Amino acid sequence: MEGPKVLTFGSINIDEFFEVPHIVSSGETITSSKYSQKAGGKGANQSVALAKAGAFVWHAGKIGRDGTWIKEYMKEFGVKVDHIIISEDQPTGRAFIQISQETRDNSIVLLPGTNHMISLNEASKILDREFGIGDWVIMQNEIGQIGGEILKLCKEKGLTIVFNPAPISENIITVFSFNLVDYLIVNKLEAFQLYKQISESNCDDKNISAQDLLTFISNEYQQLIGIIITFGSEGLYAWYRPEHRMFNLPAFKTEVLDTTGAGDTFAGYFITCIVRELKCRKNDGSIPITDVNSSMNLPTAEGFLNALKEATVAAGLTVSRLGAMESIPSFSDVQRNKTIFDIELQKRKIM
Repeated sequence: MEGPKVLTFGSINIDEFFEVPHIVSSGETITSSKYSQKAGGKGANQSVALAKAGAFVWHAGKIGRDGTWIKEYMKEFGVKVDHIIISEDQPTGRAFIQISQETRDNSIVLLPGTNHMISLNEASKILDREFGIGDWVIMQNEIGQIGGEILKLCKEKGLTIVFNPAPISENIITVFSFNLVDYLIVNKLEAFQLYKQISESNCDDKNISAQDLLTFISNEYQQLIGIIITFGSEGLYAWYRPEHRMFNLPAFKTEVLDTTGAGDTFAGYFITCIVRELKCRKNDGSIPITDVNSSMNLPTAEGFLNALKEATVAAGLTVSRLGAMESIPSFSDVQRNKTIFDIELQKRKIM
């Protein structure tokens, strides 16, 4: 699917997986029964998800010589890797991932490596070379504080910004200008941490509902077009500002084997579905090519909901498989299962 370009400005990691009886506690030593090494990083996973969903996607980031195999691996999935910079003397970022045999939940320790060594000058050259009004960018919080400055550059260039502020940090609202973001995708924990940072509250997350979180974030950042809060097996809540609509979808139920990469898959499929709708409307002449931020260049409420459904199904399929990039489903697989999901929603009279 050619059309608007999608840029992922984000992390690339070498993921090291340790299967353990349970997530290790402080002071505890446990034995891992299985070890594997794979390509990962939230940014890289999102790029592959975008490519598998059919987007015209570039990845921008930095790796060491020890990570050049990941660049080639991403290319095999259809990601354009021209803007991945190679450092000659620094190591690629790494993630040490524990996977619980009991619950299949995971716990992750990150070593930033080259992910935190991208310069603003390097970022500016990448944006100047290829991207502008009508294009999209997705960012995460795995490339250090320079990410906040890169986000500003993207907005100056006229890109539509999708922000997935993971992993959440204590100062994220000061590092990143949330008032420049168009679409915000967070899980329940991240949404609550944002609430606490903005409100300077110490309340228990059990005392605030999903609807309250959506309302609070929406009121705080009134330029946000869409806000999505995912709740894992409990589904999601979302707010679409242009038509003042709140959506609540259940999860697409599958047998959970590994939750790694589910959020990244969700983000990639969500963006691609919206970009696909906008491309179709541009091709039939119903919206202009330029002035991407006008109301005519926004998805319809039905298009926004369809993107939520497609992303939900993709994430559900991801958790039923092992690995990160390898577990991201194909577009045809998602479409086939989305038909099943739509029928189930109709039976339950949801949307």
